[in-house]
Amino acid sequence: MKSRHPLRVVSLPRALSKLGWCSRSQAERLVAEGKVSVNGRIVTQAAFRVDPSADRIDVEGTEASRTKTFVYLLLNKPAGVVTTRSDERQRRTVYDLIPSGRGGGHLFPVGRLDKETTGALLITNDSQLGERLTNPSSKFPKTYAVECEGRLTAEDRRRLETGIVLDDGTRTLPAVVERAETDGSISSCQLTIIEGKNRQIRRMFDTLGHPVLSLRRIAIGPVELGTLEEGTVRPLTPREVASLKNEAE
Repeated sequence: MKSRHPLRVVSLPRALSKLGWCSRSQAERLVAEGKVSVNGRIVTQAAFRVDPSADRIDVEGTEASRTKTFVYLLLNKPAGVVTTRSDERQRRTVYDLIPSGRGGGHLFPVGRLDKETTGALLITNDSQLGERLTNPSSKFPKTYAVECEGRLTAEDRRRLETGIVLDDGTRTLPAVVERAETDGSISSCQLTIIEGKNRQIRRMFDTLGHPVLSLRRIAIGPVELGTLEEGTVRPLTPREVASLKNEAE
């Protein structure tokens, strides 16, 4: 009698997601790059089906089905660094700034900051938390320090606080404007938004006729950038992790 193979119940990327290793899209990339093996054999087809309870799945030599140690880091991203794992133009990426030995499996940035935007960026291997924080329905707040050209008027602030129609016709959700000041031909403020459209703040201020000169994210929900040195990371405190999970529910 032939031995029975385990029931192949889910795709390999879905299995990695269910195991909490990474998001499904990140798993698809790992599989395509030949970094995932099943029962000792490299698998590069995302459609390959597995039984997570019976098959051994390894990612870059680490067993994905073992109890996972979650890692939560805050990075102060400098300008000129891109939020990708690799870059075809050989620019520095956020992965170049993560110290070796952090462990915990595949780390990924939660959301993105464009190349010239600096400041707070969460790095983790907790795919479930990452997906909750970036889900548009979560309306998770992020606060930025903005410097722009020209004088921000009361009408400009009102438009920011009620929503602005962007160049593609979409309207932004209301933002919170604080500490607005003008010094000569340059204005500054703190802006909190609860969504994450592509280059959203720069586009909002372009619409107002006040191009952004500098943009720095200073807080992600309850996690503040504080005095963290540019280009360095620190682990989140247990209280910060708990607060993030609580606000993301």
